[in-house]
Amino acid sequence: MKKLILSAFLCILATATFAQNNGLGIRAGSGAELQYERYFSSGDVLKVNAGLFDFDGNFFGTAIYDWECFNWGNWTPNAGNWFLQAGVGGAVGVLKDNLNIGVAGNAAFGIHFSGAPITLAIDYRPTIFLLDDCWGDGFASFGLSCTFRF
Repeated sequence: MKKLILSAFLCILATATFAQNNGLGIRAGSGAELQYERYFSSGDVLKVNAGLFDFDGNFFGTAIYDWECFNWGNWTPNAGNWFLQAGVGGAVGVLKDNLNIGVAGNAAFGIHFSGAPITLAIDYRPTIFLLDDCWGDGFASFGLSCTFRF
């Protein structure tokens, strides 16, 4: 019985390892953020980020649902699959010592490498904050992200 349970556990673990439905990494640009990604079978991605904005003590987080607009799997087949994603979501943060909420958009271009479970992407994420007069800071949010898929 123990061997059967161990075998079932190892099969589930192997399936979860090769499925690569999750990603964890960093995004750097106008700040530094931790990024979690959840991939869906349609190619869409849920991205949840948390970090510092402008490196001046402003903390914020976003949750954005990105739709996969294009996928160029045959562009460089030995390197990996290139993609273009666009999405929208919410943002919350402590900006200028005030709690704030807002709306964030995202446009990302990147590659899922075929030889390693790594994704590199450049993105533009404009954010409009609603409660305080600091919406202009969010429009300069370009970034480079590197995530490890597992």
